[in-house]
Amino acid sequence: MKKTGIKKERHLIYNTLMTITCFTLIVCAAVSIIIYTTPLYYMMVKILNVPEKTGISFEVCKRNYDALIWYNCFWGPKKLVFPDFIMSEHGEIHFMEVRRIFVFMQYAAIGSLAAVLLGHFLYGKKHRAYGFLPAVIVLALLVVAIVGGGLLFDWDRTFILMHKILFSNDYWIFDPAADPVINILPDTVFLAAGAGIIVLIAAGLLIAGLLWRKHKKEAA
Repeated sequence: MKKTGIKKERHLIYNTLMTITCFTLIVCAAVSIIIYTTPLYYMMVKILNVPEKTGISFEVCKRNYDALIWYNCFWGPKKLVFPDFIMSEHGEIHFMEVRRIFVFMQYAAIGSLAAVLLGHFLYGKKHRAYGFLPAVIVLALLVVAIVGGGLLFDWDRTFILMHKILFSNDYWIFDPAADPVINILPDTVFLAAGAGIIVLIAAGLLIAGLLWRKHKKEAA
């Protein structure tokens, strides 16, 4: 009885840790992948006719966006410099705050992936401990439903709420005269990025569901 109790306790601890780690992996990996998917921005610039509306060429849009993305990579430069645009002090602070969030999520994605693999091969595979998958599925489903619903039905309010939650100031409200980079970053670009993140989280949800289904079949 004592050994059975210890085994159940270990399973509970493992499943709890794996739930947190897998959910972190799904969300942070989704965000990180979208950060690196620069072709999505290039496509949106053309769809939204940004060069025609702003008088800023596609090449300039691409060059400055690439500089912004490079800055937000964990191995990128510590200081942001736009090749063609000036930047205000408040704008620089905001981009620094954004970088901290994105770099943290990239490290979290890498760390959680390593933890998931390590946990699986050291404990989960041997003890067939997959009880964390339903919780991961529920959490991912909640994110898809809540955030996806916000993007679909009230993007403007969701966009504002997201910034109020993530930032303690209003430096994200840009003045195009002081921070002209905002002219090449219409909010529809962020909507497309958000939709991409939701799609990737849904893909992680699907993978977790398929793994749980496979485990249930093998256990039957």
